[in-house]
Amino acid sequence: MRFDAITRREFIALTGLSIAALSIPSFSSVSAANSNKNPSELNPYRPYTLSPYDKGMVIEDAWPTIFFGDEAIGEIKRKAAELDWAKQSIERMEKEAQSVMSTPPQLPVEQAGWRHDFYSRITGEHLLYDSASPDKFLDPLTGKYEYDDAQRRAWALLTHERTFRMMRSLGVLYGVTGDEKYARWVADGMRLAVEYFKHDEFARGEGISALYWQPLYDAAMLMILANIYSLTKNSSAYTKEDAQAIRTGIFEKQMDQMLAFIAKYPGGNMSCYVAGALACAGRVYDRADWTDAAMGESSGVRHLLTKCLYQDADGKTDGLWHEGTMFYHFYSMCPLVTLLEQAKKLNAPILSDKELWGRFEEMFAAPIQLVDEKLRLPLIGDLGAPRVMNLAAYRHLYEYAAGQINPDRFGPALAEIYARTGAVRGEMAALAFGPDELPKPGGIPATSTLLPAGNIGVFRSGSIQALFRAGNYRGGHDHPDRLQITLSAFGHPISPDLGTTGYSILAKVKHYYRATVAHNTLFADEKNIPGKAKLDWRGDQKDQCARAEMTVEGIKYRRTVFFAAPYIVLLDEYSSDEEHRFGWVYHAFGDVTVSQPNLEAGSREFMGMPALHEEGAFAMLTDRFSAETSGPINASWKVARGVNLHLMSVADKPVEVTACKSAGNPIPDYLGCVILRSAGKSLRIATVLEPSRVAGTVTAVQLQEDGVEIALKGAMKKTFRWS
Repeated sequence: MRFDAITRREFIALTGLSIAALSIPSFSSVSAANSNKNPSELNPYRPYTLSPYDKGMVIEDAWPTIFFGDEAIGEIKRKAAELDWAKQSIERMEKEAQSVMSTPPQLPVEQAGWRHDFYSRITGEHLLYDSASPDKFLDPLTGKYEYDDAQRRAWALLTHERTFRMMRSLGVLYGVTGDEKYARWVADGMRLAVEYFKHDEFARGEGISALYWQPLYDAAMLMILANIYSLTKNSSAYTKEDAQAIRTGIFEKQMDQMLAFIAKYPGGNMSCYVAGALACAGRVYDRADWTDAAMGESSGVRHLLTKCLYQDADGKTDGLWHEGTMFYHFYSMCPLVTLLEQAKKLNAPILSDKELWGRFEEMFAAPIQLVDEKLRLPLIGDLGAPRVMNLAAYRHLYEYAAGQINPDRFGPALAEIYARTGAVRGEMAALAFGPDELPKPGGIPATSTLLPAGNIGVFRSGSIQALFRAGNYRGGHDHPDRLQITLSAFGHPISPDLGTTGYSILAKVKHYYRATVAHNTLFADEKNIPGKAKLDWRGDQKDQCARAEMTVEGIKYRRTVFFAAPYIVLLDEYSSDEEHRFGWVYHAFGDVTVSQPNLEAGSREFMGMPALHEEGAFAMLTDRFSAETSGPINASWKVARGVNLHLMSVADKPVEVTACKSAGNPIPDYLGCVILRSAGKSLRIATVLEPSRVAGTVTAVQLQEDGVEIALKGAMKKTFRWS
């Protein structure tokens, strides 16, 4: 069966469940440790597999990790000698190490797989990793175990990654204490790695092949192995034969593939890791050909920081990674940190390029401009889940920014992360790179902000935040979601971008998570809209507003947003020389109720339009009710206890209204969805969104020329007009 045209019936047949049947347990009752907290509140939030239900030891470190080796030992020793929190962290690591060293390093000799396979095939939630359980994997949402061969291969990959990270941590303990017992355990692991690298039958791919599933994973493994060896290479735990086997059997064997990859694919998140591997191994073995490829004048980090950030016509950037996804923004930053640190040790000429590294500084600043009041990050593009994607998950990067990049700029934001989460400092990045002490918390925006090169703005007022996205759809990890609105209020995500689950689950639902209809935006003819929208942002004015428009396949779309909290007013306009089915979609957490006296039950065809699709991305829209109206549309959602969303829309012609359930991320965390459609050559829709703790206050919405008028309880009126 092909999954690119999956129907609702096929989905039920494949999973045994419909979206409606998948009722997600409350987050207060689901976790591996039976936590009584929402995943976004787990403290400290440091997932190993990106699961909000997973936490590990300090010596397991974060994922994605900042790669470092011997270059950080001097700083860690200084902190441990002078600072109580650092001394306590080292003591905790030593206790954890005793338990770890009671068994040998774990590097299963089997083919490693794709980390995106380590997801539930039913719910799309991350499976819980257990190093002692290679043949059953718990879905924390269903409470049931799953197993297939692909999940087993993903488990093997995660096990290798975890072991290497612990080897790096024990290498740090060796460097700090000089105790050979740590180096002996690490050396045992390095010997196992040498043996694993002999298994060419595990490699896959033609031309540029990979031992660990793909060159990206090979690069990450090589980078951390170089870090590990740099930390322990002077130990008596290694023989001369060990040293030679490590050099030839791991690094010299694999680096030609890294050189070939970065020459062929100089941009993207994968090349960040490849460049990091070349830099780390090149410094360990004094290989200028490797380090030059990583940070030469025309390749590696220079290309990544000049070509792989959103930038305006003048080449200026606001720091957002060009792949159109928040997750890969952070994922790319981790090896870029490594490249800067290796450049310092190599005294590389590129280090003196202040403008280049200023661009790197902006990468730390960009996400801060987009957070809501709970430090949640918007899920633009692939990966992440809307309830758990949070700046606190990446505090290791802000330890680096506050300690090494710009203390005045990033120190308060780092302190704010700790103040809001209650997390205890002392993780690996804090030891290696962080400031000695935290300043007064702050640095998180309370007013509206804009990333001009990325064409993303966030309106803010009190506890209400609305993000408006324009810019150019780039494909790949990006989504065709321009003109999208996302909304959070009163500490809750209300209307999120869903991101995606791991890519393996997308065999069933990829056309949904990556479809225009999964986002709060406009479309036509039930197609994805991969357009380029220019943002006119006026969020810094007294009457806050913004407008974006784009033309795709002869259809002009224009969305104007007026922000006057608690009201978010949308004016949406379509025009074309040809007849089209214009569509409008909005999702919010919770069940949606649509109520209007003049709604009439819809037929299979309305205004000459066929019924809303039930295949492809639209298969994930269930429990449908369709009707038609020429009057206003009222909808409401009970998002959370004491948190509601009220919507009122009116169009300049009759519309078909569909209310339904839409899949969430994870899949059972469903949303209520409203879709409006109307056929013709033009359409105008005015909408008021009102997040509220009580009943709505909007009594009427009226379209005006280039504006919208709303009436409120008490006979008060407000007019919003673009000028």
